Amino acid sequence: MWRLKGALMRLKSDLSMPLPEHPVDRVERNIRVNIYHGICSILATNLVSTFQGIFAVKLGASDYEVGLLSSGPALVSLLSMIPGGKLMDKQARKKRAIRLFILLHRVFYLFLAMIPFFTGHKRALLLVLGVTLMNAPASIANIGWQAFISKVIPADRRADAFAARNRLMNLAGTLVVLIAGRLIDLAGFPIGYQVFFALAFLLSLVEIWVLGKVDEEAPAAETGFPARGAVSGKSGQEDKARRDGGPAKGAGKLKMPAPFLRYTLASIFYYLALQAPWPLFTLYQVNVLGANNTWVSLLSLTNTSGSLLGYGFWARQCRKRGNLSTLAIASAGIFAIPLVYAFSKSLLTIVCFNLFTGAIFSGVNLALFNCLLEVTPEESKASYIAYYTTAVNVSAIFAPMVGVGLLNLYGYRTAFLICAAMRLSAAGFFRLTRYLEEKSLSGAREFAM
Repeated sequence: MWRLKGALMRLKSDLSMPLPEHPVDRVERNIRVNIYHGICSILATNLVSTFQGIFAVKLGASDYEVGLLSSGPALVSLLSMIPGGKLMDKQARKKRAIRLFILLHRVFYLFLAMIPFFTGHKRALLLVLGVTLMNAPASIANIGWQAFISKVIPADRRADAFAARNRLMNLAGTLVVLIAGRLIDLAGFPIGYQVFFALAFLLSLVEIWVLGKVDEEAPAAETGFPARGAVSGKSGQEDKARRDGGPAKGAGKLKMPAPFLRYTLASIFYYLALQAPWPLFTLYQVNVLGANNTWVSLLSLTNTSGSLLGYGFWARQCRKRGNLSTLAIASAGIFAIPLVYAFSKSLLTIVCFNLFTGAIFSGVNLALFNCLLEVTPEESKASYIAYYTTAVNVSAIFAPMVGVGLLNLYGYRTAFLICAAMRLSAAGFFRLTRYLEEKSLSGAREFAM
């Protein structure tokens, strides 16, 4: 009980009392507030994103309309991210703009809640349009947040800070999905979805308020923490060498460093392989195995249980091996997911296997994000992140259609096996990227001598 009381007192202190005077204390407070923000964010988004696939099926969406729930938002991201990144780079104080774009995104939750009031033949199309359009402000907000958070949390604290954030986000997100899934099934279609989509919007208002508590002036560069690159175990000199030319001189004339280009190319194929089977998972769960919202909640619960076990392990690997080496190792495991689906005839099998899925993806997600922050130069960071995210979204536009196309040509089993092979190949590309990185560093050291 005293631990709970202490945690509540710390929460109240972080969100209401004056900022600490010591620079290190201010950075540590930012890390905690970032966790609070992540929890609020996942509570809101999970109430919509987790159930929108089943919602689409119940609205009468076709297989390709289900696929468009993934590829449509990717297309909008492709068009909005580069202008959004340049817009964010122009903001001396990014927090206010980020909060505005989050609000613009979350307003669409209310629109989704109203879709059942329209006539039947328009509902699925309206859902696809709503999910697609709301991704424009969401993408810009995400780019801004990534650039913003890299400034207020120093490099050597990121592995642990984001592991803690992701761990608690997954736990909170899974609990709310577990409860919401059961209540949606009890309430029935469409009222259950409408209530929780509206609730998601209300939770978003809390999320925006908490984000406003992050100290944008926290002097992370003055705390004595190691410079950028320490997370990966590289010295400052090595980090400078591998940027191959250093940061760009201006947002309008970005010079693409070789590590950034290599990582982006590897990520493009990774996201293609990752997202190709996504619509197949939903269709297989619902149409073949008969999943309802309660089963979806159980899948989320076991996935989170695995991630809770995984984040601590992968954070240590990031510190020990470096982010890129950890990513190459962790991403090799994701091929097993479509492989299991190819031979599974039971939802219970998939639920149990999700423990492994969660543990693997905790490492992939943690290393992916930290690698991105490493390879993007500090100057014009939002623009670099926008170019990266735009590039990977090119593959994301086509990936769901590739998956659905494989399904129509070969059926579920062969489609899943092909997707498994693609994912294993993606891990090989990250390993190749790591090899080229080490070769580049070795050459830079020899030249320095």
